[in-house]
Amino acid sequence: MKRFRFLLPAVLIAAALAAPAQDTSDVLWAKDSFSPLRAFLDSADEWHFYQAAVHWHWNDSLLIASDLVRGIHRVFEIDAYRGIGLRELEGFRGKGIYALSRDSGIVFTYQPPFAKARYPSGEIVDSFPAWPPPGYRDAALNAATNQLLVWTEAPDDNRLWLYSLDSYQLIDTIPIPRPLRYGTTNWQPGEHRLAYESMSWSTDARYMALGLLERWSDRDQRGYPVPREAYQTWVLDIPNRRVLRKVADGLWGALKNTPDHRFYVTTAGMSWLIFDTDFNHLQTINSPLSAFDISPDGRYVAGGPGSSGNTRIWEIESGQLLHWYQRGGASNVRYSPSGAYIKTHSEGSIAVLRNVVLSSVEEPTQPFPVLRPTPTTGTLLMGPLQPGIPTQIVLFDLRGRLVARLYDGIPAIATLELSVASLPAGTYLLRLHTDSSVHLFLLLKEQ
Repeated sequence: MKRFRFLLPAVLIAAALAAPAQDTSDVLWAKDSFSPLRAFLDSADEWHFYQAAVHWHWNDSLLIASDLVRGIHRVFEIDAYRGIGLRELEGFRGKGIYALSRDSGIVFTYQPPFAKARYPSGEIVDSFPAWPPPGYRDAALNAATNQLLVWTEAPDDNRLWLYSLDSYQLIDTIPIPRPLRYGTTNWQPGEHRLAYESMSWSTDARYMALGLLERWSDRDQRGYPVPREAYQTWVLDIPNRRVLRKVADGLWGALKNTPDHRFYVTTAGMSWLIFDTDFNHLQTINSPLSAFDISPDGRYVAGGPGSSGNTRIWEIESGQLLHWYQRGGASNVRYSPSGAYIKTHSEGSIAVLRNVVLSSVEEPTQPFPVLRPTPTTGTLLMGPLQPGIPTQIVLFDLRGRLVARLYDGIPAIATLELSVASLPAGTYLLRLHTDSSVHLFLLLKEQ
């Protein structure tokens, strides 16, 4: 498609296209989790259906739903733009898809645990020769590095076991905090023991937030034992095989890093925290965030308090709340590969949100073309466009926040007349998006 030229007239063209009705919704679609798959399942299956996971494909066009239907893993492809089921991947029946690998076309399965399989055939490529390892309690998979960290419990020696999912071999063991004894709950008065609660591995595989429950027993005034317990979180430096430090009393949630490794974000109760590359605390944002994801350009956090609340978008560096979606929950939030959309899902729902905060706006290598609407009427005549090609024209402020969705449809002729008369005076970013190209422009709105 050849590059667009834009007409910037001082007067309106009498035959210009009348402004069409515009879709201003920030939700592309939202449905119950069973609806997109009705064509592939019996109606009675809805009562024996559990949505285990929903992944973005390696591009924005598809969602991959891994579900349990009558206790059997089944995998489906869903059109990400329309919310319509496209096909079932028969090769994954009984296996499911736990995570997508860093290598396009390879996934990890639920059954057998963490096996490597080809997509979309479901052919198993490699798996553990024996699973689970002795004392297995939990595991965390890092798809960015194709590694697996496994927690195993022993009476007096607990470690994390690091496996490569390229070779399916044990490559290292990492000590975990042992200032106190580990073991069962049958302790004597005065003894302290630690029990495993949770772990979350940063995307770059550098740090792990490890949640432990400390248990001990005191004696009351009559000498009777009084059980006590308290949660605590430790951070482990995985590459250097060391405990970095205890960072908090209480349990944290997910731990993720920005792609440039400048910031680490984690959740803690009714707030979330930002750390620098050496895990020094920078800022606490007082807003509930039980599920979240970081935008591909590393500038924003999308998330919220889980299924009980809606998704929101914050700027990481400033901590400023930029947008609050009015529909869709905030469980299992994930940006699409390009960052143009945000997926949320829970056991009973699934939704795709439009990313209303413009990502990857940097200083251009060449100046953006400048658009100026007609001062007297506030109209902007744009063209030539290609009739019959889906086109979106969206306006953002210079912080990347959505201001208006000027057009979202299929133009019938090569010229669109758009009104920006209601906009306050100022400078804006205009994004023109078609099936084959994206162009950015500066829009200067005068009084």
